[in-house]
Amino acid sequence: MRGVTLYFLLFLFFAVSCKKTSRPNNENEHEAINKVEFVFYQNGNLYRKFILEDPDGDGGAPPTRIDSIILQRASNYTAELFIKNISGGVEKDITALIRQQGTSHEFFYIPSGVNVTITKNDKDANNFPLGLNTTWTTGPAGQGSLLLKLMHKTGIKGPNDSPDKGHADIQINIPLKIL
Repeated sequence: MRGVTLYFLLFLFFAVSCKKTSRPNNENEHEAINKVEFVFYQNGNLYRKFILEDPDGDGGAPPTRIDSIILQRASNYTAELFIKNISGGVEKDITALIRQQGTSHEFFYIPSGVNVTITKNDKDANNFPLGLNTTWTTGPAGQGSLLLKLMHKTGIKGPNDSPDKGHADIQINIPLKIL
């Protein structure tokens, strides 16, 4: 019995002492991303909002909401991207945190099957692209998809990176229609 107690105490000691501690300023640790909002403007006026929600985050159950992004052909839009965490019924906007850590993040917009040009308007502290604010120029009518990627690239971000450099914090396929 004494041996079992000793093993239990050793197990308890190692279990407690090996617990990972959180460091508030560690940019590799951040909130789970389970809601993404696109807000589109045309000629300075609100056009539409498109929302993607995945309450349990990456893996597990599929997203509960993925709005199709629907835009008019031969048009120009400005879009703002908002990144959120919903936990315990509380919605927390973490866009400012991503902007603050911009030198370690970059959004990529990869259209497929549809003619749209997406230009990143905002920059990080090193003057490299970020991608929270974009301009979208649509071509002819069509239907396809958009791959949205948020790449995490601490210490490796450059001015013209490929969408595969770093590791993905977000990687979502979104239906995209141009009418």
